[in-house]
Amino acid sequence: MVRLPSIALRLPASPGRRTLVLTATLMAALPVPMRAMASAGGDRVPPASQPVRLDVGSFTLLVNGQRVGREQFSAQQLTTNEGPTIELRSESAVGDHRTAMRLEVDSAGTPLRYSVEERRGAEQTLRLGGQRVRGRFATLARGVTGESAREYLLLPGAVVVEEDGLVQHMLLVRRGPIAVGSGMTLPSLTPVANTQGAVRVVLETDADIVTIAGARRTAQRYRIVTASGEVRLVWAEHDGQLLRISIPSRGLEAIRDDVPR
Repeated sequence: MVRLPSIALRLPASPGRRTLVLTATLMAALPVPMRAMASAGGDRVPPASQPVRLDVGSFTLLVNGQRVGREQFSAQQLTTNEGPTIELRSESAVGDHRTAMRLEVDSAGTPLRYSVEERRGAEQTLRLGGQRVRGRFATLARGVTGESAREYLLLPGAVVVEEDGLVQHMLLVRRGPIAVGSGMTLPSLTPVANTQGAVRVVLETDADIVTIAGARRTAQRYRIVTASGEVRLVWAEHDGQLLRISIPSRGLEAIRDDVPR
């Protein structure tokens, strides 16, 4: 996940928001210091089997053609007592801003567990954890403006699409099959911004050409419109491995450093 320096974090203040009782599985999804803020019973997160790697790599991040940072990411498939799951991880650096993200989803791409930690220099600016609980997705966030809790109704097909997420696009392009020129609309959650809405995914072409590390790759090109109305272009191989992401309104380009292996 990458956050550009010009984007400010806004979290709702805690007064007036209802108290959320967290289960032990939700606390397991939270970073360690946040677990002390909640107490409840419940089962532990089920152990995973040997993971199967889906993708691993890194993006060079450019704004208006100038390099501003880098993001490393990985995606793997796990088998737990909950069934097959996919785990995404990313770590990004843009100037003095550092972000670490972990997202685990079920076979339909619906979130099971989620955590985000952001730092600017030595200061921690956000720590967020989330967990699916009985058809809802519960989050607890601590930011510079205070602490907030939120529950989202998990509609069928719901996905996490952050305003500054990159590797999360992999889950959108793996939802297919989609015919060229056709698309789908999915319910979306944006936990960092504390909002939800819908995301539109359209396959524009099945055979575009992208150059990665000097190699020409044939890619599918998707047009994605987020809940905020932002347009993103995503190039990916047919198995969902991301190659390039462009957000024209920000002048942002994320270009993969090496070809997928």
